Amino acid sequence: MNSPNSAPQFDAHNYARPNQKWTCGHACEGRACRSGPDAWGRCQATSECRPVLETKPGETKGRWRCTRTEGACDEGPLPDGTCCRPIPKCAPVPTLRVWRGRITVGVVCLSSALLLLLTGHPVWRNRFINPGPVSRVHSSTAFTSRALTNGAAGNCAACHIAGDRGPDGILQAALQARPGMLELGELIRQPAGHPTGMDTACLRCHGGRNFHQPTAPLVSCSVCHAEHQGRVMAAAQDQNCGFCHANSATMTVARRPAVIHHFATDHPEFRFRTDQLADPDTLRFNHALHLTGATMPRLPGGSKLDCASCHQPDATGAYMRPVKFADHCRVCHSLQFDPDTSQLQLPHGSAGFVSAFLRSLSKQYADLAAREHPADVTTFVQQKLAGLRATVGSGEELERRVFFSSSVAGPEARIGSLSGATRAIFPGCAYCHEVKAAAPGNAIITPPVQTERWLGRARFNHAKHTGVECAQCHDARHSQATADILLPGRAACVVCHSPAGGVRDACSECHTYHQPPQIAAR
Repeated sequence: MNSPNSAPQFDAHNYARPNQKWTCGHACEGRACRSGPDAWGRCQATSECRPVLETKPGETKGRWRCTRTEGACDEGPLPDGTCCRPIPKCAPVPTLRVWRGRITVGVVCLSSALLLLLTGHPVWRNRFINPGPVSRVHSSTAFTSRALTNGAAGNCAACHIAGDRGPDGILQAALQARPGMLELGELIRQPAGHPTGMDTACLRCHGGRNFHQPTAPLVSCSVCHAEHQGRVMAAAQDQNCGFCHANSATMTVARRPAVIHHFATDHPEFRFRTDQLADPDTLRFNHALHLTGATMPRLPGGSKLDCASCHQPDATGAYMRPVKFADHCRVCHSLQFDPDTSQLQLPHGSAGFVSAFLRSLSKQYADLAAREHPADVTTFVQQKLAGLRATVGSGEELERRVFFSSSVAGPEARIGSLSGATRAIFPGCAYCHEVKAAAPGNAIITPPVQTERWLGRARFNHAKHTGVECAQCHDARHSQATADILLPGRAACVVCHSPAGGVRDACSECHTYHQPPQIAAR
């Protein structure tokens, strides 16, 4: 036999090894004992064999037989049936598997203790769980006051209801969640972006998702709104929009056949083009005539009309101010009705005011004479009225011409401070406006309609496009009808807003997420 302290190698052919975790430390003729260590590393060795009692027919006592595999020992079994060759106990050696299990259990226990320690204390819990700074809106004093009003213990508790109740609250919320932690089938079938309990906390302040249209798809707020990303909530990216708009099944349910991945690739053409919309304004205006007409007069100072003559940016520079007659049109289109009296002009903006003015011409001439010819007011008034009667016949005819005439011919080639190549006294309201006859002596002028936003669901900023010529996007030089909507199509925008053009083309560059009209218009 080998020394009891030697470490014999295990022979898999001759001895079964019931436990692979521990290595037997016995020396039994160069082999480990057949029983080997138990699961806890305790030696199970007793003797080299287990004698078997053999009883022959007619015998009552029988004889014990040695069961050694190498052959019976010389001494044989003891009278009580035990082996005469006991094996001394050894100290089994743990394998790598045992050490790996011990380390794993230790790490799990240490981690659990650390988690309980960090999540048990309210201050430590919030600092440990918080993945980053909260946005400015959700960390303000106003939000804190509202959270306290709603019964929360503070800003964090306003959204993380279970987290404010400590480890037991977190565990209870996890056990009560639907689908549960063990309902793997339901968890797999759960649609992506499905609203969660966190959305319930959001709705305490944002009741009915009041920042979005009621028709917006019902998805979890966290699909687009990422909190704990800094002082401002993370802006929506294309993948957020693509969660719905790049999903053909979702868009089919929403009755929107277009599936959009990127503006430069598959964004549909703008609706005002696909629907062939027309400007509903009844004002008669010809862009081509004003920009390229050979008979157009020069402005004071000798400059020619261009886009900036009428279209001027607002205070922010994002949009253009509405065109106004007094600021942009009157310099050329004078309201002088008497060729010899440039000081007296018709009011603009109300047909009633025009009628009242014409029916009080004697008073208007008298006021003018009082300022410029105070010595002979009566004579001045009589001469002016006589001149008008000689030209137009009567006051009623003058009023009819003022409202309904569209002729540009007249006895004078000069209007106000401008001279034209054709004769042009005041041609009448009908030259530019739609005028309808009403009761005798009255007229109805259709008010002009200036559409401020043709792309109501998109944002545009002229200030960011100052380096682009107006004509590059607005083909005004070839437009002769008011009905023309002088906006560029998608192809013109893609020239710059695309990977090839080098300008951002993200969805959020032009769109907000399904905002209601009253918010989007701000």
